[in-house]
Amino acid sequence: MADHGHPAVVCLLALFYLAAYANAVSLEILPNGETQTKPIGSSIILTCKPNVENTKLITDMQWLDPQNRVIESLNTSPGHSKPAMYTELHQDNSLSLFFNSLQEEQAGKYTCKGTYANSVHLNKSVTIDTIVAITWDDAPQNQYPILGEDFSILCKVRARPSPSVDWLYNGELIKTNDHYIIDTYALKIKNVQESDDGIYTCRASVLNTGELQERPIRVEVHIRPTIEELATPVDIIEGENANIKCKAKGKPPPKFTWVRSLTKQNLSNADRFGVNPDTGDLTITTVSRDDDGEYQCTAMNAAGSATTNIVVNVIVKPKIMEFPNVTVAQESEVDLKCKAFGRPPPKVTFRKHTSEKAYVIGAQPDDDRVVLVNHPHEKNGETVGSLNIRNVLRSNDGLYECIAENAGGVAYKNGHLTVEFPPSFVYMQNNTVWSWDRRPVNLTCIAESIPNATITWMMAGNKEIVNMPEIKQYGKGPTSVLMVVPLDARYYTDYKCIASNTHGTREHIIELKQASRPGELLQAKMAEITATTIRFDHVPPPTHPDLPIKSIIVQYKEENQNWSEAKNRTWSIDSLYVIEGLKPQTSYDFRFAAVNKVGQGNWGTFYRESTPAKTFPNEPKISTKASSEYDMSAFSNQYELLWTPPADNGEPIDMYLIKYCQIKRVAGDWEIQEDTCKTLEVKSGGRTKEWLKDLNSDTFYTVEVKAHNAMGFSKPGFAKFKTARGLDTTVVHHQGPLISSAAIIGIVIAVLFIIIVVIDVICCCAHKTGIIYYVCERSRRKPVDEEDAKLGRDEKEPLKEEKNITPIIESGLRRETSITFDGKRSISKTGFVGKDSAV
Repeated sequence: MADHGHPAVVCLLALFYLAAYANAVSLEILPNGETQTKPIGSSIILTCKPNVENTKLITDMQWLDPQNRVIESLNTSPGHSKPAMYTELHQDNSLSLFFNSLQEEQAGKYTCKGTYANSVHLNKSVTIDTIVAITWDDAPQNQYPILGEDFSILCKVRARPSPSVDWLYNGELIKTNDHYIIDTYALKIKNVQESDDGIYTCRASVLNTGELQERPIRVEVHIRPTIEELATPVDIIEGENANIKCKAKGKPPPKFTWVRSLTKQNLSNADRFGVNPDTGDLTITTVSRDDDGEYQCTAMNAAGSATTNIVVNVIVKPKIMEFPNVTVAQESEVDLKCKAFGRPPPKVTFRKHTSEKAYVIGAQPDDDRVVLVNHPHEKNGETVGSLNIRNVLRSNDGLYECIAENAGGVAYKNGHLTVEFPPSFVYMQNNTVWSWDRRPVNLTCIAESIPNATITWMMAGNKEIVNMPEIKQYGKGPTSVLMVVPLDARYYTDYKCIASNTHGTREHIIELKQASRPGELLQAKMAEITATTIRFDHVPPPTHPDLPIKSIIVQYKEENQNWSEAKNRTWSIDSLYVIEGLKPQTSYDFRFAAVNKVGQGNWGTFYRESTPAKTFPNEPKISTKASSEYDMSAFSNQYELLWTPPADNGEPIDMYLIKYCQIKRVAGDWEIQEDTCKTLEVKSGGRTKEWLKDLNSDTFYTVEVKAHNAMGFSKPGFAKFKTARGLDTTVVHHQGPLISSAAIIGIVIAVLFIIIVVIDVICCCAHKTGIIYYVCERSRRKPVDEEDAKLGRDEKEPLKEEKNITPIIESGLRRETSITFDGKRSISKTGFVGKDSAV
């Protein structure tokens, strides 16, 4: 056995003992495992725990980071925030390492150290490996390629372990081909088309961790703006508001700007200008001539821009500068010139105010004497229009209108062409003037001319009118009146009106004739005679058209009377020459005279005629509304019968007898239907119509009317009519009111009487008053009282003598009735005339 007391041996034994002890104590890191794999961003804790019997002997516990730097413990003093990484010592001397949010750069080897019993050094290490989740570093969810270009859809993704990426379009996996190229961080599309619009899916996956994420990316293909071709130049009108359009297509819809090409002025905020950035409209308020020029329209969107230049012409409305009045002699040549200004130079035409149509450029189709020519000047904007008229006529005289027109509008101005010509008497109509009995007359001479003519007068044979007080001249032109008092036959002659002006002299003859009364009628004969009337036909005497017959006078008397006792009747020309009020069976003498404006001619055309005896009236004439064989009624159950009262032939008509029957055409003839005739009596001689009622619809009728007087019935007047079809809902016409005025008055009086009686009965019973009460009381008196009363009355006052008052009618007055025939109706007039007066 070795000697244990030897120092060497003792040391060796001590070292062995310490080694065995050191193996007995250690540090343990929880959670267990030499490598801890944690995702970034996570909060973790690593605890270093001593495995010793007495933890109080552990000192100098530390955590070292991968760079062997001591990790500080948490500072709990106020105002300090927690660091990203810190340590914390527990009561059992275990030391924890905290990570608030694990970052990728914090990955590495961490070491925990400590000392046991101030002699044994302990350490333990752990490796932290970070996991990076799938992260979209550069993968915008909205991306905008441009049509026709190559474009890469970005999808930059990051992860640890490294991810793999693939692409889907509309749910289908994309493979590299001629159109698609899959890069590391993008999907490249060659020659982008609009069909490439859509949702693309960028799909990232990590095989080691099994993580999978998808990133939808909306791809919208943008299209560079293209401006539609514009019609240039654009015309705008001075003084008005203008709107110039600039249209462009693009995706997204482009915005617009306008600038003036020369000044580069932005018109969005310029005075009088306005730009609509959405529609591209450029508005100009109150266009000025200075707005003329070139403008630039630019359309822009996210894909690019497009620009076009537009030339703007300012149109100046036409204005007529000169259109003077012109005077020219007849049969010469004239130019009507009208100068007008405008931009562009206006077209100038002319129109005569008496014509609706304007003249056309060149010779006129209906009058080659008139030629219209335009002379435009582009530089100064003027046009001179010339209307040339050769061999000017009087009809060319008048008011003309110059019309200047361009794209900006129309201007008008009036000018007058005066055509001078020698005197003319075209409007003179009084070639013959009449006078009689020294009546003063006016011989009027009107000379039309330009300039006005001077008028002188001469008598027949170029005899001058001097020192003749009976002839006076009023006015020397263009109108002159020669007043003549024809004292004798010398003055009834020709008078010459002589009119002169600078272009010539003209003469006009006016004849003064002596007028006379008309001659005797050539013929007067009886055309129709009744017991009381005679109608005559006349042939008037021949007359000059200037002295027409105004009326015809007839004078008539009974055969045994003198002409001093005759009656007169005056008829106007072309009237019905009828004399009324004659006596039946009486012989009359007639003589006639014609009247013109000079006076009445001599009596002549003596005629004697005797009126027939009284007899029945003439045949009434039924009036119909149609010229056909039969009249049509407007109603289905009634017909309005109208007739003209006939001559009564000496006795007044007192009634009419109407008979009507149904008829039917058989073998071309009308036959009366049996048992269909009805008769009406019209008890009035003044009636001229009657309603035939209760007729059958759509039926033919014949009707006859007879007139009656004291001598009997006339011959009947006949007519046919037909009623309308169907049921007639028209109200039946009545001859008069349903109840006469007298009946209405009688009814009112009866009602009032009944009311009065009722009131009187009430008064009698209730108050012992009234008429009934008075009558009852009076009946109770004695008869003696009544007799006494009678005697007393007779004695006191005799009966008064009644006086008969008869109207006094002057014997010198008598009534005359006249009847005028016009073929359809008669008009009766009654008047009182003197015993020997003429009518």
